[in-house]
Order: sequence, then structure tokens, then C-alpha cells
Amino acid sequence: MEFDLVISNGTVIDGTGRPRFRADLGLRSGKIAAISTDVPLSGRKRLDASNLVLAPGFIDIHSHSDWILPLPEHKDILAPLVLQGITTVVTGNCGFSPAPVTDETTGILDGISRMLRDHDFPYRWRSFREFLETLESDGLLLNAAFLVGHGSLRSIVMGNRSGLPTLEEMEELRRLTRQSLDEGAFGFSAGLAYAPGVFAKNEELLALLQVVAEMGAVFTVHGRAYTWVSQFYQPMFLGVPHNLRSVRELLGLARQAKVKLELSHQIFVGRNTWRTYPAVLKEIERAAGSGLDVAFDAFPYTVGNSTINVVFPEWFLDGFKKNVNDPASLRRLKREMDLLRFALGFDYSDMRLMTGEHPELQRFEGLDFVTIARQLGLPVFEAYMHVARYGESRILLDAYSGDSDWEEPLRAALSHPLCSVMTDTILVSRGAANPASHGTFPRLLGCYSRDLGLFPLEEAVRRLATLPAERIGLKETGRIAEGNWADLVLFDPLTVADNTTPEYADAPPSGIRAVLISGEVVAQDGEMVAKKQKGRVMRR
Repeated sequence: MEFDLVISNGTVIDGTGRPRFRADLGLRSGKIAAISTDVPLSGRKRLDASNLVLAPGFIDIHSHSDWILPLPEHKDILAPLVLQGITTVVTGNCGFSPAPVTDETTGILDGISRMLRDHDFPYRWRSFREFLETLESDGLLLNAAFLVGHGSLRSIVMGNRSGLPTLEEMEELRRLTRQSLDEGAFGFSAGLAYAPGVFAKNEELLALLQVVAEMGAVFTVHGRAYTWVSQFYQPMFLGVPHNLRSVRELLGLARQAKVKLELSHQIFVGRNTWRTYPAVLKEIERAAGSGLDVAFDAFPYTVGNSTINVVFPEWFLDGFKKNVNDPASLRRLKREMDLLRFALGFDYSDMRLMTGEHPELQRFEGLDFVTIARQLGLPVFEAYMHVARYGESRILLDAYSGDSDWEEPLRAALSHPLCSVMTDTILVSRGAANPASHGTFPRLLGCYSRDLGLFPLEEAVRRLATLPAERIGLKETGRIAEGNWADLVLFDPLTVADNTTPEYADAPPSGIRAVLISGEVVAQDGEMVAKKQKGRVMRR
């Protein structure tokens, strides 16, 4: 029996965690049609995988590609993801999704999604179904699965208003959640530190999570606090660390709703927060041990991207346009931020501008805010607010779960069996790069598995493919098995590596020899080679 393509002599790590084995794979019609461990297979084309590991394509369980995928140029912007072995992105995280939308709310959605967008574009859809159909018609570089965002739903029903929804608004939020899940969304996401999710109380979330549970979908969530103290809980300096309190709050909501929970980007922000990691991870372990369907994800760096507004408290975000120019509000904000910086062990030198929201800011991209303040001739707080007034610029923050000299919290999270690996990157066409855009998955394989020995290569591949597929509910992918889609990665286990540095954050990785999507080679030896876009729009 002849196949479209045979990948021969590969060392297969199938994603289940079982030991590697030597085999030929026969591909037909975009799927794995045969796995032969003894008899060589024949096909119209052959790809020699001698001395290479053949693994399922990597799944980025926490991506922010929503407002990039609908663009014709998305294949160029998102190419670094494919070149590091990613064949599927799960997007719509942290409460933001481009659908559903109405004629009246496109402007509001533009406002809350500004940090995720490359530029303005027309919303050629209204419902979630129409959004997926539009992407399917346009074609995709790589596979994409989507979550519906709480913030986007809230903007449709409540506009920019804070506070509790009325009974009628609550019913409409529930209806839109159910409809979006019915039309193909894999789950429901929330961002409880970003407007408008920051305004949501637990009774609102619980009512929506009950719908998610009824539909058998997953709840992914950016919690209220990833620091030991924050603006979200009172009293600020007494009692349980706020990041632990945030995790307990989310676990409690999941228990009440009986919903599957994925805790997004489990990080420990600020030097004085690092010590809390054992208690937070133990709390998640206990919940899983008691029967709650819970896991988490993390990225293998001590830096991460966000919006410049992420450091602002709820009261300041509620009426931001007024508060950002009000002297009394700014004095209060400065006092609070100074107190938090001291308490957290986190400073303006730990924050760098990635992409400025205005051409005037582009000269500062890649610089930390102490340097920006010096160049502007302003005190550092005033320099930060100067940039914030232009809109939600993207920033890169240091001191996430460690630093270049000590990263015990990061390694503890990455080596935990409940942890999937993801990028969390905001990848656009210009500005300073997040190293996660280029090296996340090779870094886990090379640095943390091969070099540091945190876990065997078989376990690394499970974290990169099978576990995220199981958490989101993706079918026929994430594992090498007959009948599954031929989304595959060939890499050299001896040379695979992340080559990014703080000075060269967009350095391409080493050792990723070939990437296949739907049975077609789309990248080879660091170059994109596909003539056609082979990505699939996935539906729940």
C-alpha cells in the first residue's frame, strides 16, 4: 500500500509518555495512516528521519493570535511559531476574543483588544460561527482552536460599564456564552486583572461557569493576582498571600460550578513573591487530588509580556481616560505603585517597552522605563504615565518566577506533572520581541529536559502536545496514533535549543528540522516552505 508521504527511520515519541521507539510513518490524506515498527513503508515521497525524534506537533495552549489570524499577512507574522514546532494554537485567552461582536460594539472591542492587535481591521463576522467560517474561507497558516472571552461578551452586553450586570444582562451573557460554545468555541476564558474582566464579581462568574460546565467545556483564567500583595484584596499586608488567595478563589468557583479549570500562566511576579511558589503549587495539587479537574500552564522564561495598564488598580481603570489626567488620581496612584514596588521587589527597571501605541514612542521600544525616563527628562512615574496616555502599549516584564541567576520557582512550575507549556506571546509585525515567540518549545526540550534533566524527553513532549490537547478537548491531534492528523515535528535531540538572549530576543531556534501540518511539510531547516496554507479551523 503506497502512501502520500513516508517518514522513515524516525525515533518516535508519541506524546503519551511511553518510551520512544523506531518506526516508519505512512501519511495519507493529511492523516497518519500507518505506523510500522518492523516493515519499511513505501510512498510517493519520503522524508528521512534518521537520528531525529519524530513527535506530535506542539500545541500552544495559551496564545494571543486572535486579532492576527484574520489578517492576510498572518502567515508572515506567525511564522516564528511554526519554526519552533507549533502546529496548533489555542487562542481567545485572558477574556479577549474577536467574536461574537455587534455593529454597535466593534469600537469597544477595538478598545479592549488594542494590546493584541497589529492594526485595525474590519470585523467581517458577527457570531462565533461566522468568525470560524471566515477564517476557514481565508485559510490558516497553522491549526487554531478558539475560546470565547468573558471581556468580549461583557462589552457586547454592558459596553464599558463597570459594576454588576442586571438580571436581563446576566441572562444575555449566559445566552451568548452558550451560543458561542455551541458554535464551536472550546471553552470560556476570563482575564480578571484586565478591564472589563477586572470589574466582574464572583456571582457573575459563577452564573457563566455553570453554563460552561453544562456544555462540557473548559474554563481558562488569568487570575486576579500573581503577586504576594496586590490592589485586589484587603487587608493588603496581612493574612494569606494574594496570589494564593486568587488561586483558592478560582478553585472554589470551579468546585461550585463543577467546571474543568485551566489556570493560565502560573507565574510568581516580583522577587518577594518567589517564596510563595510551594504553597500555590501545593494548593493546586490538593484540589486535583480531591477530584477537581484542574491543571495549569507556564512559559519557560523569567520574562513575560503584558499591557502597560496591567499594573493599574481597578479604581484607576474604572474611568481611566479621566483618571490618567487627574492630578489627585495620579497622586493616589503613585503612592500605591510606590508601595507595591517596594513590597514586591519589583521596579521600573524591570519593565521594558515592547511596542509603543504611537509613532512618538517607537524610539523607546526595547528600553526599560528608567532609561525612557532619562531620555524624556522626566521622573520615572511621570514617564510611565506619559506612555500609558497614548493607549495600551505592550511591555515586557522581568522578575517572573526568578531571574537569570536563580529560577527555582520557574523550574518547580515547569516540572510539575499538571503543567502544560505555552508561549503567552503577543506576536505582532514590529517592536521589540518576546523571546517566547521564537524559542519556547525548543527551550523546554533543550535546556530543561536535555541539559538540566528536569524530566525525560518523553515527558517533555507530553507537556508540549498531548496534555494541552487533553486539557482543551482537541480531538485527533496531540498524539502520534493511526487515524490522527499528521501534525508532526522532527527535531534533533542533541542540538535542539532556544538561542534567544535579552539583546537578541528574536533569534531563531536550533534543531527543529521539519514541521508538518495536515501531512504537508510547511517548514524545514529553519525556513518556511509551504506553498499552501494547511492549517485547520478546529471546533468543539
